[in-house]
Amino acid sequence: MAEILIVEDELSINELIRRNLSLTGHHCTQAFDGQSAVTLLEKGSFDLIVLDIMLPGLDGY
Repeated sequence: MAEILIVEDELSINELIRRNLSLTGHHCTQAFDGQSAVTLLEKGSFDLIVLDIMLPGLDGY
């Protein structure tokens, strides 16, 4: 299945998205701020990014 990066600063929302996508067989990586997401993107590739716009530090734009 797909490699998905979830970028969401609210722990409960991030976890809810991860659980639902994992149930359908996707592999999910979680980030909780914009800078962490950028670091993960530099290290690997993803098929899909679920990106929150309002993030601490570096926003989703």
